[in-house]
Amino acid sequence: MLFTIIRKELLESIFSFRFPLFLLVGIVLLPMGMYVNELNYSKRLSDYNEQVRLQNKTLSSSQMWDVLSGTVPLKGFRQPAPLSAFASGLDNAMPTFYEFKQTGYVQGEVPSGERSVLTEMGQLDFTFIVQMVISLVVLMFGADVISGEKELGTLRGMLSNSVPRDTVLLGKIIGGYAAIWVPFTVSFLVGLVVLSFTSFPFGDGEVWTRIILIFISSSLFILVYFSIGVMISTSTSRTRTSLVAILVVWAFFQLIVPKASGMMAKLIYPIRTETVVSMEKSLAANTIDNEKSEILGKKYDELFGAGSSTGHVDNSRDDLWQSYREEVEQKYNDMKSAQLNAIDDEFRRERAVQHTIETDLSLVSPGAVFDRLITDICGTGETDKLKYVEAVDAHQQTLDKQLFSTVKQSSLTITSAATGSSVSVSHPVNLNSLPEFSVSKASLTDIFSRNLNGLIMFAFWLIAPFAIAYVRFLKYDVR
Repeated sequence: MLFTIIRKELLESIFSFRFPLFLLVGIVLLPMGMYVNELNYSKRLSDYNEQVRLQNKTLSSSQMWDVLSGTVPLKGFRQPAPLSAFASGLDNAMPTFYEFKQTGYVQGEVPSGERSVLTEMGQLDFTFIVQMVISLVVLMFGADVISGEKELGTLRGMLSNSVPRDTVLLGKIIGGYAAIWVPFTVSFLVGLVVLSFTSFPFGDGEVWTRIILIFISSSLFILVYFSIGVMISTSTSRTRTSLVAILVVWAFFQLIVPKASGMMAKLIYPIRTETVVSMEKSLAANTIDNEKSEILGKKYDELFGAGSSTGHVDNSRDDLWQSYREEVEQKYNDMKSAQLNAIDDEFRRERAVQHTIETDLSLVSPGAVFDRLITDICGTGETDKLKYVEAVDAHQQTLDKQLFSTVKQSSLTITSAATGSSVSVSHPVNLNSLPEFSVSKASLTDIFSRNLNGLIMFAFWLIAPFAIAYVRFLKYDVR
């Protein structure tokens, strides 16, 4: 009996106008989104390779002072993610490079391209199409699974026979979902065929594993929304009422929750802006530098006489002065480093707390969970963004030890209010010997670990709508 109901539901969907329409939409939109984003990836990859080549060429013919003076910048470029063809995610929002300086790293330009107000609503990639288009169509497919049968009176006749209600409901869900999953699968495979005619790196590392995970996650996401549609359908007696409720539910989950979670997090846990933090760091650094300069100036006056020129050095006291200066500079440099790091650490902690609140609030939406999971799998999500920032921070520390620490720069304020400064290099550094900037990609273990709460909520959304629909259907009075 179960297979009879599945076959009936599947055939009814196939021979309705919705099936070919959905198939057409899928075959057109999904491959087109993959193809357009693959072209965008290929262009950005070409730009990345050219930028890295030019920097290596420039460094090979440059001297240490060219870098220290800022004539030749040291940059860490971010390689675009191949799977951005499926989900652009944060790929277009992250900077293309960070520049490394003696004072720390500085964020480079963000790839804007030909952006407009309309593009801010979302890129037409695979993830956007599944979330915003297919999810709505799937809900509408489920709108009349039960309520349509109620309205026509056919459900009464079906249940008047000795057919278990759970068998009827399960058969309708399986048959209705199969009518959606088949055209989606066909569209997905057509998209992969289209990508095979491009330079998409199918043979790289875990690409195929991640593509399979994208397909499985998308199939489950579609099942979640179909189950929600069936749940609404069992709770209403008219298809029109189901459609209205479905539109409200879809708008809440897909439009309101993802946007409102960020706003609510900022209200619940407000934090400082990056501009304020930058000003605090500048103020702290200037205060420490001024204090160090005054202390060195007093000591200089004490050793060489008030108002002495910094160019005049008494050789008999030079060793004492050099020893004292190095001790003071080391002390205040450590103090400045500790204070600036403390400000950065506190700001990172604040942002982490706010981000956790935002993430927890957004878990209410299956779409937000799906978006975070897919973008992480594609290497364009928050996990890889964190990996990039960690790599930048580690590379800055490496450059501090191997390059920037060789430069000794000091200043002092003497009694006459004049200011003296000096710059020296302990030993020259061959720029070609510096390590290349590299970023380790997030592993699948990292991805599933960071998305654990989302996966739990995803499992909840797979079970809860079906359970509610089951209870509602069992309580349905056919009279």
